[in-house]
Amino acid sequence: MKKMLALLLTAAMLLSMCTIGAMAEERELLVIDFYDEAANYHGIQTGWFAKVIKDRFNVELNIIAPQVAGEAVYATRAAEGNLGDVLIMDKNRFAECVEAGLVKDISDKLPGCENIMQYKLQIDTFNQNLGKAEGVYYGIPDQMTDTSPVTLTAEMVYSQPQIRWDLYKAAGAPKVADLDGLLDLLAKIHEIHPTNEAGDPAYPFTLWPDWDNNDNMSGPANVVQLTTWLGDKVKGAAILKPDNTFTKLTDETAGYYKITKFINKAYQMGLVDPESFEQDWNSVCSKISNGQVDLIWYNWEIGFWNSQERMDNGTAFQVIPLEDGLFYADADSYYGSTRAWGVGSKVEGAKYDRIMELLDWLASPEGLVFQHIGIEGFNYEVNADGTYSQLNDNALMDNLPTPAEYGGGGYQDGNNQINQWLCASICTNPATGETYDVKFWASYIEKTMTDMKREWMAHFDAKHAVDWMEKNGKLLASPNVSVSLAVDTNDITLIRNDINKVLCKYTWQMFAAETDDQFDALWAKMVKEMEGLDYNSLYEFDCAKWQVEVDAKVAAAEAFTK
Repeated sequence: MKKMLALLLTAAMLLSMCTIGAMAEERELLVIDFYDEAANYHGIQTGWFAKVIKDRFNVELNIIAPQVAGEAVYATRAAEGNLGDVLIMDKNRFAECVEAGLVKDISDKLPGCENIMQYKLQIDTFNQNLGKAEGVYYGIPDQMTDTSPVTLTAEMVYSQPQIRWDLYKAAGAPKVADLDGLLDLLAKIHEIHPTNEAGDPAYPFTLWPDWDNNDNMSGPANVVQLTTWLGDKVKGAAILKPDNTFTKLTDETAGYYKITKFINKAYQMGLVDPESFEQDWNSVCSKISNGQVDLIWYNWEIGFWNSQERMDNGTAFQVIPLEDGLFYADADSYYGSTRAWGVGSKVEGAKYDRIMELLDWLASPEGLVFQHIGIEGFNYEVNADGTYSQLNDNALMDNLPTPAEYGGGGYQDGNNQINQWLCASICTNPATGETYDVKFWASYIEKTMTDMKREWMAHFDAKHAVDWMEKNGKLLASPNVSVSLAVDTNDITLIRNDINKVLCKYTWQMFAAETDDQFDALWAKMVKEMEGLDYNSLYEFDCAKWQVEVDAKVAAAEAFTK
C-alpha cells in the first residue's frame, strides 16, 4: 500500500511539475525580494535551487541579508516603507513591522494555501498573539512541526560538544567530567592533530564574530550557545536559569561568565584559532570541511564533515557529553521558531499571487523534499517500499557538481539561500511515512550503524546523545510555545544597542586575555560600563518580557503531559 501511495504521489508530482512548468513559461519573469534575517548570502539565488524555482514559478529570488549587508539595511528600507516582497524576521521585529504598516494583510489569500494551512492551529495562534481577530492573517511562523509542543524528536540537542571519534580515542577516550576536563582532552587532541592532512593549522576552537547579538540574545553566539551546556539560556540581556528564574549576564556564578572564562582558558592554552577574531562564518565552514576544526557545537555542523566514508572509518564527529553538564534543549518547534514569514505591504497584483503560490509550494511535500533532502537521483533514491535512501551524503560538504538538468554548478553553491523553512525537517513526508530529516529514515539508521556508532553506544551506555542525557538526568527540555512578547521601547532600543556593543567588545577582548588578572580587569570594566549605560533597566525589562514565555512553557508542560 505504501509503495502504491508513493507511486501515485510521484506521478501526481510529475504531472504537477509539467503543468507548473508550462504555466511558468507563459508568465513574465518576476524578481522577488526576500528580506531575510537568517540568510548568510546577499544577492540573486543561483544554481540548482534557483532553477527549481524558476521552472515552477518563473521567478528569481533576490536575497537581502542583514547578516551580510549590515543591520543598517533594515533602517534604510524601513524608512523607505518597503522592506521587501517576502519578509523573514524575528517575531518581535515582525510585530513591530505589522504595527508600522510594513507587512501585508494576507487574509484574502492564505486560507486558500492548502499546504500552509495544514498548520492552521499554529498560524492562528501566532496571528492572535499579534492582536489580530480570528481569521485575520499577517504572518506565518517559521519551522512549524506536525508533532507536539512537548515532543523532543532529536537525537542530539541544538548545542553540545562534538569531537572527531578517532581523535577522541587517540587521546585516551576519557569520560569528560566538566569544562576543565574538556580543555584537558582538547589539549591532548591538539598535540595529536596540530594540522590537517594538507598541513594547514588545526585548532580545537575556531570562532567567528558575525553572528553576535543574534536571535534575541546578547553577546557573541560563540558564548551564548555554549551557556546551554550548563542549563542556562540567554534571553535578551538576562539569563534564564534551570529553575525558571532569571539572573544577570554579569552574574559570575552564571553561564555567560563561565563560558567566556572557558574560552579564555582555551586561548591561554593555545587552543583557539588566532584567525577567530576577524574571520566570518563562511571561513569557519570551509575550515570544518577541511579538517581544521576539532570541536564543533551546533548539531547541524556535522553536515560539513560527517560523510558515510567517515562514519565507516571512524573519523566522524560524535557527541562527547559533559558529566556535570545540564543541556538546555527546546522541544520541537511546533508553534514555530523565533522567526516569522510575511509579505511586504507594497506587494500587489500578479506579484502577490505568485508569491503566495511560491510560499504554499515551499510548504508542500515536493517543496519540502527539495529544501530538506534535495534532488531525486542525486541526493536520494526511492526504495521499493516507497521510502527513501540517501545518495551523495557529501554533496554539501564537498560542493559536488549537480546534474546538468539542474543547471550544473556546485551543490552547496546552489543550495537554498533563504536558509529558513516554513515547515521543519522533522515533519512527516506523506510519500514515505518518514520525516524529511534523513537522520530518522530507516535506511539511514541501518546504513549508518557503523562500528564507530557501536563503540560510542557501548562507551556511553546509550543509544544516542539525548538518550544519554535523559538516562543521566542531564536534559532540560523546554516546551515550545507561541506568545506575544513586549516590544522594545525607543529608550530600551538605545540601551540595548549600547549594552550589546559593550558586551561584545569586552567579551572578544576577554577571549584573548593573556592572564587571569587581565581577564578579571576586563570583566570588571565591562560590568561597570554596562551599569553606567543603565543595564539594570534593560535587565528588568527583559525579565518581565520573557516571564510571559516562561509562564506559557510551564502551562504547556502541564497541559500536554497529562
